[in-house]
Amino acid sequence: MFSLNRILLVATAVLGSLATQAVHAAAAQTVNNDDELQGVIVLIRHGVRAPIETEIRSSAYNAQPWPAWSVPQGVLSEHGTKAAQLLAEYYRNRYSSLLQNISCEHPGIYSETTTAQRTMATAKAMLPVLAPKCNIEARQRKATDPNPLFSPVAGADRQKLQDATLGRIGQQWPWFVNAFAEPMEEMHHVMTVCSGKDCDTSKPDFRTVMVHNGVASPRDPKVENPVTLGADFAEHFLLDYTEGKPMEQVGWGRVDRARLNRLMQMNTLYHDFMGRTPYVAQVNSSNTAARISDTLSAMAGKSTPGALGAPGDHFFLLVAHDGNIATLGGLLRMEWLLPDQSFNATPPGGGYAFELHRNKTTGAQTVRVVFITQTLDQMRFLTPLQGNDLPSIAPIFLPGCSGPGPDYACTLDGFRQMVSSVILAPHN
Repeated sequence: MFSLNRILLVATAVLGSLATQAVHAAAAQTVNNDDELQGVIVLIRHGVRAPIETEIRSSAYNAQPWPAWSVPQGVLSEHGTKAAQLLAEYYRNRYSSLLQNISCEHPGIYSETTTAQRTMATAKAMLPVLAPKCNIEARQRKATDPNPLFSPVAGADRQKLQDATLGRIGQQWPWFVNAFAEPMEEMHHVMTVCSGKDCDTSKPDFRTVMVHNGVASPRDPKVENPVTLGADFAEHFLLDYTEGKPMEQVGWGRVDRARLNRLMQMNTLYHDFMGRTPYVAQVNSSNTAARISDTLSAMAGKSTPGALGAPGDHFFLLVAHDGNIATLGGLLRMEWLLPDQSFNATPPGGGYAFELHRNKTTGAQTVRVVFITQTLDQMRFLTPLQGNDLPSIAPIFLPGCSGPGPDYACTLDGFRQMVSSVILAPHN
């Protein structure tokens, strides 16, 4: 237990830190007049979509039917489209110096997505808001493209990938299951405790039974870990909530906001192990990190062959998936906390803004990274992101190159050196 003296010491340290941050903030405001934003790379997760099969599991474990969606599995919904447009309006205002009064002939905007419908549809919803009257289309690259952006590094060591993850859990999948016993118990309650005509109490317990092609067998955590299912079901509830479905349809009325927050902790912790483990993150995000670094360098006026877009582009919208956000976070050791969600959450529409700044007096160029996302309620109620209803914005500290807060800026050279030191190999 903490002693009184230790509590006082911690409190003093926190107060001292807050005071220091206030000084830095005041100093930053005086320096901001000399600051010029040269460009930004926005990398986000797609908007609110219908749940996919892994989040439904062919209804093998839910005692009541899942709520219906108006679009097929995995497809960006109309509600998700509107939420993405509101987010785009915020970006247009935040980066007005880059996006206002542009020429459609040379808008300076580049966009790229994965080949999934939900990422392409998200970009399609946002681009007309970012650049009204301009016909800008997002690019999609296949995994076989010689210059991949979102694809894993070729030739990854499969055994090392497995060992990297197993090494974080003591090589014991049952221990991993035990670590999540409490949230999985709560999830089991949500999935099965019901009554009424639509309640099928014969459904198996997802923690101990595997169902494949309608055939049930004892669950082997090495083959398919039950935490995977718990994390996916939690994501399903989050999607129902952000879609604006009535609360009696979110977890069949058994998942209020407090329970959703608890269950989503299982989701983000699971993705920490599966995506943010260092070697896993290197394999999956080295190409992305390298291209972001090269693009920032090109925006700074340096000839960089690996840069995205064309010379003169200064706003980049990249739309991918929660896995891309998580693995890049693991690779660059980025951490963030949002006021309404779990640690390192990757909600629909949420993601990073890599900003390139230049000091007009000294010419020094720096990189600042922030995580920006609508709150879950802003998505649910389609709240305009203005006035007192701005999105959540979390400045990110980058180990190895960040300076003191509140912006945690890196020098451009420091950022590029840091990226080079963590990626697996130079991209093509």
